[in-house]
Amino acid sequence: MKHTKKIASLILFVSLFSIFPVYAEDAKVSRTPDPYGAEEFKQWQKDLRRFEIITFGALPFVSLLSFWTYDIARSIIHKGDPAYNPWPLKDAKTAVKLTEKEQLNIFLTAVGISLAVAVIDLTYRSIKRANEKKQEQKTEEPSILLIPLEDNQNVNPEAADGSK
Repeated sequence: MKHTKKIASLILFVSLFSIFPVYAEDAKVSRTPDPYGAEEFKQWQKDLRRFEIITFGALPFVSLLSFWTYDIARSIIHKGDPAYNPWPLKDAKTAVKLTEKEQLNIFLTAVGISLAVAVIDLTYRSIKRANEKKQEQKTEEPSILLIPLEDNQNVNPEAADGSK
C-alpha cells in the first residue's frame, strides 16, 4: 500500500511537469516548410504525376459519357421499345437494367479512354519539350570561340612585327 501511493505520486509529479515546455520557444524560427524547388523533382516524376492526375481526373467524366453513349446506342438498336430508352427518358419501372458484364465493359472502356487521354497529353508535352530544347540549341551561340594556332605563328603579337 505504501508503494502504490509513492508510485501514484511519482506519476502525478511526472505528468504535471511533462506538460510544461522544457525549452524556450524561439519566436524567430519559422516552422513553415519551404515550397518545392524547380530542381527538387526529376522530369519523369513530374510527368508521371501529371499522367496520374489526368487519368483519374478524366475518369468520372469519361465514365458518365460512356454510360450515356451505351444507353443511346442500346436505344437506337431497340428502336421504339420504351424499355430501352436512354437515361433522361428512362422509366425505372419498365427499363431493362444493364448486366454486370455490360457495366464492367463500359467501365473498362472508360478507363481505357482516360488512359488514352493521359497518353496523348504525355506524348504532346514530350514532343513540345523536345522541340523547345532543339530550338534553344539552335539559337545558342558559343560564348568562346577557339581558333587553333598553326606552328609557325607566334603567340606574342609584338614579336610578330619584329620589335622587342
